[in-house]
Amino acid sequence: MASERTGHERADGPHMQAGNFPGRRARRCSGRCGRHFAFERLGRVWHTWLMLKREDLFKLGVTAAVLLPACGDDGATTAASGATNVTGSTEATTVPGTTDTPTSTTGTPTTSVGTTEGTGTASASEATTDASTTNASSVSTTDVSTTTTTDTTGPVSSTSTTTSDTDTTVGPCVCNPGDLNGCEGDQILVCSDDCQGFEPQPCPVNGQTCKNGACGSMLCNPGQVVCEGLDAEKTCNANGDGYDPPVACSATQQCDFGGCTELCDLVQSSPSSIGCSFLGHKMDNFNDGQADSLIVGNTHPTKTAQVQLYFVPNGTNVEQPQGAPINLAPGMTYTYTMNNAALDKKSELRKGGVYRVNSNIPIIAYLHSPLGQQATNDASMLLPEYALRQNYIVASWKDTHNQYPSYFTVIALQDGTTVKWTPPQNTLAGAGVPAVNAGATGQVAMNRFDTLQVRGPQTGSDVSGTFIEADKPIWVVGAVECVNIPTVAVTYCDHIEEQMLPLDYWGKTYVGAHSPKRGNEKHYWRVFAGEDNTTVTTEPVQPGTPFTLNKGQYKDLVTPNNTSFMFSGDKPFLPVQYLEGQDGGAGTGDPAMYQMIPVEQFLDRYAFATGTGYTADYVQVIRVKGGADVKVDGVTVGGYYSVGDYEVADWKINQGGHLAESTEPFGIVSVGYTGVTSYAYPGGMRLKIINPQ
Repeated sequence: MASERTGHERADGPHMQAGNFPGRRARRCSGRCGRHFAFERLGRVWHTWLMLKREDLFKLGVTAAVLLPACGDDGATTAASGATNVTGSTEATTVPGTTDTPTSTTGTPTTSVGTTEGTGTASASEATTDASTTNASSVSTTDVSTTTTTDTTGPVSSTSTTTSDTDTTVGPCVCNPGDLNGCEGDQILVCSDDCQGFEPQPCPVNGQTCKNGACGSMLCNPGQVVCEGLDAEKTCNANGDGYDPPVACSATQQCDFGGCTELCDLVQSSPSSIGCSFLGHKMDNFNDGQADSLIVGNTHPTKTAQVQLYFVPNGTNVEQPQGAPINLAPGMTYTYTMNNAALDKKSELRKGGVYRVNSNIPIIAYLHSPLGQQATNDASMLLPEYALRQNYIVASWKDTHNQYPSYFTVIALQDGTTVKWTPPQNTLAGAGVPAVNAGATGQVAMNRFDTLQVRGPQTGSDVSGTFIEADKPIWVVGAVECVNIPTVAVTYCDHIEEQMLPLDYWGKTYVGAHSPKRGNEKHYWRVFAGEDNTTVTTEPVQPGTPFTLNKGQYKDLVTPNNTSFMFSGDKPFLPVQYLEGQDGGAGTGDPAMYQMIPVEQFLDRYAFATGTGYTADYVQVIRVKGGADVKVDGVTVGGYYSVGDYEVADWKINQGGHLAESTEPFGIVSVGYTGVTSYAYPGGMRLKIINPQ
């Protein structure tokens, strides 16, 4: 039954919407909340009630409840086809009368029930039209349950309606959907569709981020540090729209990996034979009364190195500085003297007796025993302390005089180091050192700067092929006090030595370039296997090849004068070349030994140094055939001869420090001859672990 309207009301006004039923769930906002409709409707409802006669109000005894329209009801009429859906339950209650007739309906729409009595007076049902007329679909419908009770005898009838459903109540809007409210991390805060708050959302354009309350592309990430050339770094500012002014790196740093880094740390990221800390030891030599030397060279093109020599006295493990640091200009070398007493012709474990050089920027270092071009000299390229490893196979030679023993020397780098050795022949006992039979294993415990020397037997000693292993990194040199190569019949006797390359750095391909030609000498090789069942071949094929060896075993080869060839193996191995004594046809120089460098360990730049006092110094350059030019001190190297897929040049140089460089990797060997002595060692190498142990 339709209710009457007062003259100032419209049937299609906002107060007619089903969403305005008292107790009906509010619809979600789709814009700003309609608070003005709430106050307008409140005024109309009270106006209607006040028009009722005062006595009629008392008769009715009705308590009126006025509910403000829910947030989001914009007052528009929604047409329904057929009946109107109502969710929940509706109960109509009349003024107390004599007869109540309950009616229960389930699943059907409900309309207002009202009765008007009297004239000139607005009925209660008219006043409550907003709360009793349904003309729009509900937001959500799950069930309809309606109970209606009607009093037919009373003068005035009123209807009370209660509605409930299962929607979650949405509170008042706190923002306008789509509004922005700053940043949360790199996301922007956006008002949600239900206007209940701000939610973080990714910026809409790929690559943008939220800064200062808006999405935008940044030039850089705030706080990010990048290099400005090699000598400065700069930091991205807080807004990400630019960089702060560059800050210069310190004198011992270079900008790399996104910031200024200590050169001594940086060099370890690409390991090679340059470093900042090297160990040395006075070797057992025929001329024990002569000092050994430790030569250092500054490899940096522009920076000056500050280098300090330390010595650990015998019987201690504490190093002491020897004089003041020296300043070493770019490309320059300096020679330190090592005159501590050697461990002469014996096995012994002792504290100290170790030298160490330390630099504030990377340098190179070489050990010469004895100093300079004196008789019985040889030399070693030293490996930086950070690159030393735990597993070695010793290269040496047979004591051709039966009085100048073959031996190896070990220095511990860390306290609590256990060192074991398994020799192919007996090794002698000494102070702190057990005697070890061939094939057995000896063991000692060492601390940092302890020195172990182990020698072979009195007659025909040769510790070549001894396997040394430790639980921490160690320094190892293989040597002979004095030896004739190949036999005692070929004079003269010379000391030979090499700091051994750890097994980790051994490779499978080597260029077997003979030493720079002296005369009509032969070339002597000893090839060591790094694993069992290692097969080595040569190209072109050399006498005695191919061959198969087990770990630690070696094969001796002799090749004619001026013969070079390629070595290849199916497992890691190491060729070592030995210089023949001068009376074998060389005419100058004497025995020396040097390890070959696998092609896998070639570099594209070397800073190296010669010995001192020699009449002929060479750098032997090995590159891929037809490869990029190699320059030594800015001069392009020429005069190559072919060896398989490679080519070799014996380039004569002056005494001192040198720089060799190319745009492609290549190898170098440093060799010197004079009178009755020689030296030879690799000029440098990459120290990548290609044969992990």
